[in-house]
Amino acid sequence: MKRSPYILCFLVTALPGRAGDKISYAREILPILSENCFHCHGPDKERREAKLRLDVREKAIGALAWDPAKPENSEALIRIFSDDEDEIMPPPDSHRTLSETDRNLIRRWVEQGAEYETHWAFVAPPMEVPVPETKDATWPENPIDSFILSRLESESLSPTQPASPERWLRRATYTLTGLPPTQAELDSFLADESSAAKETVVDRLLASPRYGEHMATPWLDVARYADSFGYQADTETKAWPYRDWVIRAFNRNLPIDEFIIDQLAGDLLPGATREQKLATAFNRIHRKTNEGGSVPEEWRQEGISDRVHAVGTAFMGLTMECARCHDHKYDPITAKDYYSMGAFFNSIDEHGMLQGGSTKGNLVPAPALELPTPEQEAALATLGNKVAEAEAALAAHVSGSDSAFENWLSSGKKFISPDLAARFGFEEKPLKNSVPGGKPANIGSNRLAPGKEGNALLTNGDSVASLPSLGISHADQPFSVSLWLKPGETYPRAVVFANTTTSGENHSGFLLVLKEGHLVWTLAREIPGCAASISSSEPIPTGQWTHVTVTNDGSRKASGLGMFINGATAATNTVCDNLTRDMPVGGGIGLGARGADFGFRGGMIDGLSVHLRDITQFEAAMECGIEPDQSDGALRDYYLSAIDPASRELRKKLNAARAAFREEQNKVREIVTMRESAEPIPHFILKRGDYTMPAERVGRETPDWLPPFPEGEPRNRLGFARWLTSPEHPLTARVTINRIWQEIFGTGLVATSENFGLQGAQPSHPELLDWLARDFINHGWDQKRAIRQMLLSATYGQDSSASPELRERDPDNALLARARPPPHRRAAARLRAGPLRSPRGKHRRPTGQALPGARIDVEDAQQLPAGIQGGQRRRPPPPLALHLLAAHHHPAQHDHL
Repeated sequence: MKRSPYILCFLVTALPGRAGDKISYAREILPILSENCFHCHGPDKERREAKLRLDVREKAIGALAWDPAKPENSEALIRIFSDDEDEIMPPPDSHRTLSETDRNLIRRWVEQGAEYETHWAFVAPPMEVPVPETKDATWPENPIDSFILSRLESESLSPTQPASPERWLRRATYTLTGLPPTQAELDSFLADESSAAKETVVDRLLASPRYGEHMATPWLDVARYADSFGYQADTETKAWPYRDWVIRAFNRNLPIDEFIIDQLAGDLLPGATREQKLATAFNRIHRKTNEGGSVPEEWRQEGISDRVHAVGTAFMGLTMECARCHDHKYDPITAKDYYSMGAFFNSIDEHGMLQGGSTKGNLVPAPALELPTPEQEAALATLGNKVAEAEAALAAHVSGSDSAFENWLSSGKKFISPDLAARFGFEEKPLKNSVPGGKPANIGSNRLAPGKEGNALLTNGDSVASLPSLGISHADQPFSVSLWLKPGETYPRAVVFANTTTSGENHSGFLLVLKEGHLVWTLAREIPGCAASISSSEPIPTGQWTHVTVTNDGSRKASGLGMFINGATAATNTVCDNLTRDMPVGGGIGLGARGADFGFRGGMIDGLSVHLRDITQFEAAMECGIEPDQSDGALRDYYLSAIDPASRELRKKLNAARAAFREEQNKVREIVTMRESAEPIPHFILKRGDYTMPAERVGRETPDWLPPFPEGEPRNRLGFARWLTSPEHPLTARVTINRIWQEIFGTGLVATSENFGLQGAQPSHPELLDWLARDFINHGWDQKRAIRQMLLSATYGQDSSASPELRERDPDNALLARARPPPHRRAAARLRAGPLRSPRGKHRRPTGQALPGARIDVEDAQQLPAGIQGGQRRRPPPPLALHLLAAHHHPAQHDHL
């Protein structure tokens, strides 16, 4: 490469002025390189050009990009100063250019030794940050003011005069409640001549219920809260209890480290309360879809990624999403870091998609937490006791029924099969139900073919053979289904029969499927988070007839499900056992296929019967036409189930008690929450973020460029949350206190509150940010204390007026020589909520479900907290919000995420 004599001469020419000052790599050079160079010469190895890394000193110097000993030989400097379009860096097609100041700054830094430093945000705040001394010792009200004034004095500027009492009161009241002060509050403040007048006001506002409602709004934006899941259906989330929890947490001043831990891992805390479990809804209020053709695993991975993004943004101020497909181009976040963090949030029993269909209504996706009212909790306790009493009464009778059983044996043992609801042969269309009064069945486009005895149903895997409704409506109703099966092949998955209200694998109801030859018998509200399921230990043969009976005893437990193969009790494994709520069941039973699920293609079904009772092994043997086991044990089970009047009456009472409990339980509200699965679910790096391209398996690890995972902590979400809130963590306290500062002063000390990485803004007052973060940690992560400190500072109390010189020197008020100047735009939700939340509202309630629909009367809206009138839907904005947005098209000063 030809070196320009002009450039060589320029490189060794001393700069005038502050040329001797030590240049900070972290605060001066790194932002320039990150913005202009790291895209091609940074952490992302897949996009790296010329195998050159400029983000690592050893790599850069080893490639002679920087040569501190002979700066004029630094290849990167030569290219930076080149005027040749084929050599200059950044290249013209990058649409990036370095200013003369930037280039000279880099040159001086190389001449000073090209020393690298860790990015300021990735180094923990010092344990002690000295408060600077100021020339004017009278102005500061607290340490905040000392930092602000010290910077102003270094710029030869002075603070603005204090705001008038009226203006200060209005500002403080709006800041903390979103409402204007009342006349009585103004009169009281003006009449208070004590030195503690402002403290009295701030304490009153912090104690107001309106404080929590108002301050929760920006957090809910960060938490991506909405009252609907989005996409084409925009289904209601029913997640507003989480919003109410946030309001309560702010009002009771829950320490922020606990606020974070509860949301990330409240369910894993020892003796976790319902409130702590409720807080974990933070992890589940992401978008979901039920659109036909969607793939559950793809959307499950989308949910995991959303949690990583939310945690990265909300607590760490990092753009984690940039590392989903490749290593981050600017920050040291690798794809392995990204997926290792995702592994903490992977192991819950959830389905990737919302349930489809209309019969089921809008079920809360599992896992979910019940939120009974005190009245409901008392009623459920009473009804639960009645169920337990009925179970105990039946057990006592069974254990003491020997004499009745002996009498039946001696009387001639008449065998009957009561509670038969349907028996279908497959001889002709439509299929006839031999039970008196039974309705026929329609085989759809399937056909009849020679079967086990006479004709059988030959399924095509697409069409459903529909049996009429047989009275099975709930999971607590005992029933049994018996049939002959002849699989046409070894299916990865095939639906034999189902009564479900949804399509795809995410089903509600009951169904029998074949998976690689194994029978899987399931009752589900939602699989896998709210279901009871068992599978046969051994596969059934392909191309042969096998008789299968599956039963449900109504207990909603996996142990209450039974399976008999060829009349014998089958060995089974438990798939899942968490059916804590009723399963919605509608219509009859469908044979051979189910919606978008995989059908029983080429398989045959014959001799189907349904009992409204969990039949015994003795009866299952009779159903398949073999001689039943007539040992005393088998006969006794049959007698107590089918014959004994007292036992049958006690079972009816038990069924009635369970039904009463279910009816009350169905009234109880639920909310999506986290619940750790029994075993960690394997997690993998996905190439290009594609769920179909899993690569290296990863464990639960935190990035190695951040503090190590705490010793003794579990490798789960709880351990992760404690790592995140450890005093040594460089990001969490800074990000949190910066977001609080943003709410009080309008702009954070780091203007990009969502990005503390290399592409984020530099802090305007770095020492103040460090002092606030360390002070916040040292005082128990006390948010109200931090806010009180800010509101009582002289900085906050300044007037917003400014001289022409100050406006010219500091147009954006970054130095805080005055209060946030008007006109500043309030967030649309707060602007809308202000008049509606007027203290003059007659019947106002602080929390609750959002009003449905887009049209809301003001009187109704007065009853709801800020920002939730009509709900926060992901798709169509409320008409009033559109009017408010149209009224002022300039960007909002508050950067709500």
